[in-house]
Amino acid sequence: MANPTENKPTAEQPNAPVIVKTERRNNIALPVIAIVALSMLGGWWYQSSQVAAMRNELTATHQKMDQMRTQMEDRVVAAKNEVNDSVARMNEEMEAAKRESKQQVARVQVSARQQTGKAVAALKAKNEELAQDLDQVKKDSESTMNGIRQEVGGVKTEVATTRTDVANTRSDLDKTISDLRRASGDMGVMSGLIATNSTELDALKKLGEREYFEFTLSKGSAMQKVGGVQLALKKADAKRNRFTLDVLADDRKVEKKDKGVNEPVQFYTSQARIPYEVVVNQVSKDKITGYLSVPKVKMMARR
Repeated sequence: MANPTENKPTAEQPNAPVIVKTERRNNIALPVIAIVALSMLGGWWYQSSQVAAMRNELTATHQKMDQMRTQMEDRVVAAKNEVNDSVARMNEEMEAAKRESKQQVARVQVSARQQTGKAVAALKAKNEELAQDLDQVKKDSESTMNGIRQEVGGVKTEVATTRTDVANTRSDLDKTISDLRRASGDMGVMSGLIATNSTELDALKKLGEREYFEFTLSKGSAMQKVGGVQLALKKADAKRNRFTLDVLADDRKVEKKDKGVNEPVQFYTSQARIPYEVVVNQVSKDKITGYLSVPKVKMMARR
């Protein structure tokens, strides 16, 4: 076990322990300083190398930028030249188009003047032709109007003559009608006006009160349709002006026996309240001639 008093300084050697500690410290500090110095030197070398690399990169970058600037300037110059060339070509084309347009306008104007001249000439000729046609139409119209005036005058004369004839006819008709007579039929009903010849029958037809159907019947013939009914002659006596006939109406046959000339032979049908009348104006051997008188106002057929 060490003596505790060995390390204590004596009065004669008061600084001895201090010298030992300084030497130990110097021995430790030198390696540390060396390491630090080496570290600093390494850091400086690394930084220097990095700075150099960055300088190289910057230099390369500047060179690339210079190359790109040069290329861009070349491209800009080329583009300007191309644009200038395009503008020059467009100006040339526009000038050429203007010259062509002026030439076309001149050609169109010349053609238009020619066409206008032709149109004016054609229009003038057409107007002259129309004027001639109009004069001819006027002449034709005057001639036609003169003809129409003459025809109208003739028509007026004919109308006046026709009126006179109508008046005379009406007078004759009135006289004929006044000569007609009425008679009681074989059924005891007062008949209409009786016609004894064709003139009086025409007057009755014009009067228009009844419908009239003329007929001629021969003895021995089949039933003959007359005005909606059927008639058949059974007997004719020319000496006595008498006759006998069958009447078929509404599917019902009636014998009218021994009737005389101009005597109303009457019968009813389902179509009228007024009797039909057969009037025979002439009796000859085995034949009679006369007419059937039918009322205009009829009833609707019964179902």
